[in-house]
Amino acid sequence: MAEQLLTSALFDVSGRSIAITGAASGIGRMLARGFFVNKASVILIDVNEKSLKETQEELKQLAETTGSTASIELFAGDLSTEEGVQKVIAAVKAGRQSLDALVHCAGIRYMNEITYRPGDSLEQLEKATLSAPYAGWEQVFRVNVLAPYYLTAGLVTLLGAAAAKGEGRGSVIMFSSPASVHNHQFVPCYQTSKAAVDHLVRIMAMEFADYYIRVNAISPGIVPSGMTTNDANSNLHLAGETPAKRAGTEEDMVGTALWLSSKAGSFMDGKVVRVEGGRLLILKGVTSNSD
Repeated sequence: MAEQLLTSALFDVSGRSIAITGAASGIGRMLARGFFVNKASVILIDVNEKSLKETQEELKQLAETTGSTASIELFAGDLSTEEGVQKVIAAVKAGRQSLDALVHCAGIRYMNEITYRPGDSLEQLEKATLSAPYAGWEQVFRVNVLAPYYLTAGLVTLLGAAAAKGEGRGSVIMFSSPASVHNHQFVPCYQTSKAAVDHLVRIMAMEFADYYIRVNAISPGIVPSGMTTNDANSNLHLAGETPAKRAGTEEDMVGTALWLSSKAGSFMDGKVVRVEGGRLLILKGVTSNSD
């Protein structure tokens, strides 16, 4: 018999508990939908309480059409501060003995206010480079690097208890970006923070290896979200230039997250999975896409 090879067995997350930061918008909201319709209980974390409640209502409507009876919990918290992270940790730990997956979708992308273009003056180069202020760097690193580090550390006992049950439980999924390994753009706050995430994945996976609490990252390409709106700073219009000839979809993101958090992905640890439609293949200045 080969029932263990069926997708229903390999990718099953029903009955599992999944905490998702940045769950009220963008990719976080996509994953909230994906895990919930696959009957996983979701713990939705976001700074925007109004959007959290809207996401909850959307999931309740999906329950009517998908038959999911999984639970939905909401925690409003500001992950850009140490106090905010500690409050979220306390809220998630309250009354819970284990946590099957922790997904870090919360993130921000700070753009330099001034752009340098080849041929511009040396003075313009100086202005452009200095237009990423200290406050911008600090805010980006607080949300993109410090929050996932401390939130994971604070919930490691719950993740370890889940990992002991096997079949892919105790999974941590961070979010990187192709920007972590290319210098095609100059968005230093964001790019450097995502390079830090790449290495954080490796060092935390090693630190947690005794308990096989798996730490991986998804590195999405151009996917419609708050970072890729149709304003002047968006790169959504570049999606058609990739080999895939399109932007990433909800299915692309959910499929990858289900894999990494289920039995199907239980042999994946310490890796950054580039899900970007071949974007890195066409960018200039690529240093590595081997992750």
